[in-house]
This record gives sequence, C-alpha cells and structure tokens, in this order.
Amino acid sequence: MKIVLNGKEYTVSTETSTTLHDIEKTLPLTLHMRRNHDVEFVGELPSKPLNDGRRISKIEPNGIYYYEGWNVFCLNYRSGDISPYDITYLGTADDPSLAQVLKQAPDRIEVTIDK
Repeated sequence: MKIVLNGKEYTVSTETSTTLHDIEKTLPLTLHMRRNHDVEFVGELPSKPLNDGRRISKIEPNGIYYYEGWNVFCLNYRSGDISPYDITYLGTADDPSLAQVLKQAPDRIEVTIDK
C-alpha cells in the first residue's frame, strides 16, 4: 500500500486481512482527514469493510489502522493505549518520518491511498 501526502509517497508494510483487502478494493482513494486528539488523523471510508483483522489497544507512531466505530482509516503519529477501545491494525509506514510530518501538518489534510 502507498500513502501520498504533500506529494511525497510513503510505502506501507501491510498485514494480510479481509479488512485490508476490502479497503484495497476501493483504491485509489483520496481521503480528507482531520486531526483527532493530537494522536492521529482520521478519514471516513466510502464503504464499510468486513472487520476481521487483528485488533489492538496499543497504538504506535507510523501505524495505519481502521476504526470500525466511525468507519475511518487512521494514520497515527503518537503512541498510546486506547483501552477499553480497540482498533484494527492494517500496517506500518516504512519511512519513520511520516509521524513527524503528521505532527507538523495542519488540522485537516488530504491523503491519497493506493496499492
């Protein structure tokens, strides 16, 4: 998977799941994302994927996740424990600079996701 932000492409190492496969069926996709709790950016997906991926409560910088409660694709730039909630892990950006770019980004960004 690739994420393009501000003209720069970030490759994501993904974890195989039906959740990821369903999201990939909608690609390429441009999402208008908003900052959420100074931890992540979230963008609503056009359709709801089957959610059978690995669910976790400890999030990490550069982590790419899906949150079923809001049907959003998430780009995290801080670590944390979101218990009692959980989120579906999709993968991790290979370039660790993505977290820093997201920290410094405006509160609303546009991101393109592709295979």
